[in-house]
Amino acid sequence: MAQNAEVIHPGDNLSDHFTYRFPSFADARILFKNGTVSVATMNFNTFLCKIQFIDAKGDTLVLSKPEEIDSISLNSHTFYYDKGYYEIIARSDSVMLVVLSKVHVDVIVVGALGVRTRTASIASFDSYITPSGWTKFEGKDDLSVEKETTYFLIGKNGINVAASKAGFLKVFATDKKNVDGFLKANKINFNNRDDLEKLLVFCTRPKTNF
Repeated sequence: MAQNAEVIHPGDNLSDHFTYRFPSFADARILFKNGTVSVATMNFNTFLCKIQFIDAKGDTLVLSKPEEIDSISLNSHTFYYDKGYYEIIARSDSVMLVVLSKVHVDVIVVGALGVRTRTASIASFDSYITPSGWTKFEGKDDLSVEKETTYFLIGKNGINVAASKAGFLKVFATDKKNVDGFLKANKINFNNRDDLEKLLVFCTRPKTNF
């Protein structure tokens, strides 16, 4: 799990903090759980950790009912929603490597002696957005926005296993000796997408029988 935080001050324009997974919005294929398919211009907002789309009026909006969507194909990447957006990084016949992005928003309160503490987490920015859209944050206190990135392995049984050393050794238990040897010979950062993909490629390599 990797985390990083930034602070939003009263009067800040929220959209100034936005960053995106892809350089520009692009046409995406949306498969709904009821079997219907739609196309929309989309991008993944890495600040909000939500999918945004451009509607017919040219406004940039957040998907309001992501739980109704089975998957979104965008720029050759696939996303799905399960109490948060998962992006499929790599897959084989037996396992998928996915990343879950979440955001935690807290109000920062100045306490006694100037000590800054945080209140209970706020679910989203919705109550701080003006009717005209994603404009200025109109709260009275600073906000701390902490983004959390977690990697998982998902097997055919659909069960999530943390993409850690223990997780890889558990999922690929039948090849444990070789996987452990690979980990000892290669410095793998389990918070790094490229390193995890490299490890998955090794773990799912064709096995040679002598």
